[in-house]
Amino acid sequence: MNASDYQEIRQLFDEYLRMYASRDDRLTTCFSDDFSGFTGGGDFLVKDREEWVAITRQDFAQVKDPLRIELKDLAIQSLSDTIAVTTGFFIIHLPFADNILSRETARLVLIFRKESAEWKISHSSISIPYYLVREGEVYPLKGLVERNQLLEEQIAERTMQLSETNDKLRQTNEKLAREIEEHKQTESANARLLLEQRAILDNLPMMAWLKDSEGRLEMVNEPYAKACGHTVDECIGKTDLELFPQETARSYIADDHEVCTTGQKRQQEKQIVTPDGPKWHLTYKTPLFDELGRIAGITGIALDISDLKEHEKEELKVQKLESLGVLAGGIAHDFNNILTGIMGNISLAKMFIDETHRSHKALVGAEKASVRATELARQLLIFARGGEPVKKVVSLRHLVNESVSLVLHGSNVRGIVDIPASIHAIEADEGQICQAFHNIIINATQAMPGGGVITVSARNETLAGRNTVALPPGAYICLTFTDEGCGISEADLKKVFDPYFTTKVSGNGLGLASTHSIITRHGGHIGVSSLVDKGTTFTIHLPSIGEAVSECQTEPVTQTSKGHGGGSILVMDDEEMIRELAVGMLEEIGYRVTTCNEGSEALRSYKAAQESGTPFSVVIMDLTIPGGMGGKEAAEEILALDPAACLIVSSGYSNDPIMSDYRTYGFTGAIAKPYRIDELAEMLRASLPGR
Repeated sequence: MNASDYQEIRQLFDEYLRMYASRDDRLTTCFSDDFSGFTGGGDFLVKDREEWVAITRQDFAQVKDPLRIELKDLAIQSLSDTIAVTTGFFIIHLPFADNILSRETARLVLIFRKESAEWKISHSSISIPYYLVREGEVYPLKGLVERNQLLEEQIAERTMQLSETNDKLRQTNEKLAREIEEHKQTESANARLLLEQRAILDNLPMMAWLKDSEGRLEMVNEPYAKACGHTVDECIGKTDLELFPQETARSYIADDHEVCTTGQKRQQEKQIVTPDGPKWHLTYKTPLFDELGRIAGITGIALDISDLKEHEKEELKVQKLESLGVLAGGIAHDFNNILTGIMGNISLAKMFIDETHRSHKALVGAEKASVRATELARQLLIFARGGEPVKKVVSLRHLVNESVSLVLHGSNVRGIVDIPASIHAIEADEGQICQAFHNIIINATQAMPGGGVITVSARNETLAGRNTVALPPGAYICLTFTDEGCGISEADLKKVFDPYFTTKVSGNGLGLASTHSIITRHGGHIGVSSLVDKGTTFTIHLPSIGEAVSECQTEPVTQTSKGHGGGSILVMDDEEMIRELAVGMLEEIGYRVTTCNEGSEALRSYKAAQESGTPFSVVIMDLTIPGGMGGKEAAEEILALDPAACLIVSSGYSNDPIMSDYRTYGFTGAIAKPYRIDELAEMLRASLPGR
């Protein structure tokens, strides 16, 4: 019963007593149409409402003056939403002196029933010290007095006889009462303990069970019942063969047999089939012994560690990629140094040959091949350890639209982008994220040589503390790329992000591996699902900033001319080939060149040039010098000597944060290896004006 109904019933009961005591005829309107009740003696049932109204009015006519009712106790009990029972104990004080009724306690039971949203009295039972209604009297005063006198005489006669018996009975009753109370307390404590145990078991984040020596379940909790697709009651008395798939059940029975045979606890990890799919469980089983030391059963618990297994798998994958990344980063750095020599010399050679010369075409072809090799080196660097993204807030919607348009241009694959304007922005390295998207879209186009559709969609999502992608809780965007291609077999699906794994004749196996590395470094997760001959879906989760931003379009880059310079340039690089190439390029442009192979030597050369009155206009510094002072440290030393120094950083690690945020470290510009002569000239032109 809710609080409002309780309050209303209490008010109706009080109003009933008030009208009864004041002899108010409106009391008769409180009775329901199907009313029934017992009169004061308790042995006469009235089944007709009108008859009860007549008796009530007869009562009011016999005693017209108001009564005083002294309420001693009241209990209200709800039997249902529409039925309530009130039991009141009170003393009726009649308006007569020394009347016996004023010394008796009466009991009134009223049953209220809600009819059309209104509570009515459907039954009344009152027990007061009078008997049948007769001779027009509701209160038989004369008969009561006579009966009271007779009772007093009988009681007086028997008091002496019963006194001794009463004492014995009292002692016996007290003893029985104590024993009954103790028994009730024990039963109550046991019941409470069972309820507490059941509540604890059912709320455990694991399966729990108890089996007898024959393998029949005597107790299970809710997680256990859910795991086998039954209720708790349905599990009791059953064996594993009746609840689980046969293979799983036989495995459980074999484990139980080992525990019973050895008498030792058993712990193991096991994969089982549940109604929700395959699950990994960490199981503990313990033998139970009786008072004679014999094995009487087995108790066990099983913790679902499926998420933990998924975490371990992801961690192993990350460790594997990081290990290979160390090697890939070193290779890419050395490869870029070699490519710098190749591309630089090709671009330099092209300047000495007329475009109509047959060798010029060969040089152009070699330069194009070098550009493709540069792309491969860039993929390696993205994949390699240490190429952390330099992030800024970007519009995901803009990046996806741009990537789809760029990659699918001129192909027979159509792109559908379904991303709402409300999609949240992300903090990302725009170049790296675009590269990741390009790799996925290229992979989709290669899976659909005959043409098809790739659909890209995104939604905002909030991940909880425990999630299937093993990411910290927070705001994310979930991005999916779905194609209609040939699909990926289950065996290949497990290796799709492995470096150098490819099923394509012309592939290098770095595209999806670098994509995985990019997404991971951005604090995200990438997964893949596929059906052979149906298509493939890549699902990416990336942390979002929790709100959308307006799309910022990238401004087009204008083509710059080589130009011709003048002045003196210091080139610092540990590779002799790079130093020689720089001399050739810069002298061809019109600069005087001095070279050195590490930072300490560069500092000495810079200081000497200043002291001689012929300072360097620009210093081009390699970022990483194995075994010597690198560009970052050398720049600090030179800027301490000459705060106005013009410094350009160069590195084969194009993804190094210093390359993207070079001004923070005091550099005027940055140029990534490998570079061509026109790129070098443009960098110098942009760095030197005003100096």
